[in-house]
Amino acid sequence: MRFRTILLAVMVALIAAVLGVTIGRVAFTIQTSARSAVAEDLRRSRDLFSSIRSYRESLHKSEVHVVAEEPRLKAVVATEDVSHETVLGVAFELKKALRSDLFLITDGDGRLVADVLEPTAQGFDLSPNPLIAGTLKDGERAGVWTSEGAVFEVTARRLEFGTTPVGVLVIGFKLDDRMVDSIRRQTASLIAVELDGKLVAVSELEDGGSIDRAALAAGLATVPTSTDPSAAPTEITVGDERYLALAAPLAGYSGTATIRFFVVRSLERAVAPARSVAGVVLRIGAVGLSVAILLAVLLARGLSRPIDELLGFIKEITAGRLDKRAEAKGPVEIRELADAMNRMVSELDESRRHMAAKERLEKEMEISSRIQTSILPRRVDVEGLEIAARMIPATEVGGDYYDVFIGRPGDDGCWIGIGDVAGHGLTSGLIMLMVQSVVSALGRANPNTPPRDIVRVLNMVLFENIRGRLGNDEHVTFSIMRYRRDGTITFAGAHEEIIVCRAATQKCELIATLGPWVGAMNDVGHAVTDEKLRLMDGDLMVLYTDGVTEARNAAGAQLGMDRLLDTIEANQNEPVERIRDKILDEVAAFSPQQDDDITLLVIRYIAPKERLA
Repeated sequence: MRFRTILLAVMVALIAAVLGVTIGRVAFTIQTSARSAVAEDLRRSRDLFSSIRSYRESLHKSEVHVVAEEPRLKAVVATEDVSHETVLGVAFELKKALRSDLFLITDGDGRLVADVLEPTAQGFDLSPNPLIAGTLKDGERAGVWTSEGAVFEVTARRLEFGTTPVGVLVIGFKLDDRMVDSIRRQTASLIAVELDGKLVAVSELEDGGSIDRAALAAGLATVPTSTDPSAAPTEITVGDERYLALAAPLAGYSGTATIRFFVVRSLERAVAPARSVAGVVLRIGAVGLSVAILLAVLLARGLSRPIDELLGFIKEITAGRLDKRAEAKGPVEIRELADAMNRMVSELDESRRHMAAKERLEKEMEISSRIQTSILPRRVDVEGLEIAARMIPATEVGGDYYDVFIGRPGDDGCWIGIGDVAGHGLTSGLIMLMVQSVVSALGRANPNTPPRDIVRVLNMVLFENIRGRLGNDEHVTFSIMRYRRDGTITFAGAHEEIIVCRAATQKCELIATLGPWVGAMNDVGHAVTDEKLRLMDGDLMVLYTDGVTEARNAAGAQLGMDRLLDTIEANQNEPVERIRDKILDEVAAFSPQQDDDITLLVIRYIAPKERLA
């Protein structure tokens, strides 16, 4: 064999050996680096999981604070003779509004008043529970509960009527597959929650795929629980694939059970690039070491710079700077990749702006709804009247209006208003706020103002604001009533017929409200007159909007006046709150899909004793 051949063979063997060692070293380094990166990602995911729970806890505290200030809730908890069904009805309604999984109420001693998960349960002493005891003492607590093999994130707030504690409100959201999967999308790690050795919540894998739950449970059983921030993850095997997992106790739980949460990532996916790189390099070496080296030198100069620029561009985008654009230069493939990435970033930027606008609109709607709800009359004590009212908007912001207020201290009566803005939504809600403000100001400024003058002034204000400033053509059906202690009611304005159920005859009368719509024309003074009716002892007066009588079923039929009158007459001797609930239950059963705002007032007149004598 010639020396040149031997030398070439030795050089080739040496280069092959160096290349092999290099490939092995690179693969080992990448695997080690990938493993370290996965471990660090798991620690970040664990910390992010805790941060997300803290953020969710703050949201839940805000929600329970709003609900705890709900007058109906305070009233039913503080009033001793309220039926269990009424309390449950309020609880179910508020739970539905919150979309919570757990909703229970205790009295001021910590005894169960209502639990929507167990409607028949009541009277159990929950005061030994640390969450209940802590809430009664401090006013607010948050933590974790277990019930029926499930784990709940719970927030509790003390209910106070005035300055007197009257109970505790507890709301909870279940930590189930859906909940942890929403967290998985933010942490990019599989999230699992274990209760006493049994998995109660498992998200999808980081890439959105599914995993064998039983095999995962067996693997996670070997993972130790640690509170050390720098704890090393444990390698487990699920099926034929290796994973790294960290386990930590679920913060906020003080019971006797053992609750842990896990963050898991695939080790196989992390080291896959290393194997791919080693295989590619090995195949290139098999084709020709010298050619591979030459091509690497030549290609590095042409490709490394545009690729590095693209990598830098990707880092800019990852940091959130979506105004950056990649320069399209280099080989055709690199230019096409740069163009594709620029299009992707433009679409991502546009999507982010749309999402931000949508979030702002939703926030505005939420604030408007809270403002509208906050100006609804609280419990008003009017001498001679028992009043039960409720407004249920069809959207976040409703267009219905009602109010009950006393003009001035010492007044022998009150003002009662009801109206309906055409349509519903944000604009209608704004008009409703105008109506409430104008009527309240006029009625309080001069309690003896004739109702017709309030209608006349309100019409001028709405006509100018709706058409002149909002550029809208909406109108309002509106009636204002001045109640006196002797049972006389003076009213003006056009709205739905007034229903009066006479105690003497046990039958309902319909009293028309005549006049023009408010806000439809500039001046209605010539068309508005005061009308009067007289209530006798025990008479009922029912006021409502068309969302009650015009509620439609699946066949398109309306509830109608006859069905409403039948319900009133059948329950006229019941408390006004029960009559109100009976009517609303009838509407909900007849028309499960609410298409319009619903407002209902049920008022019973109690004559003075000297008048009865």
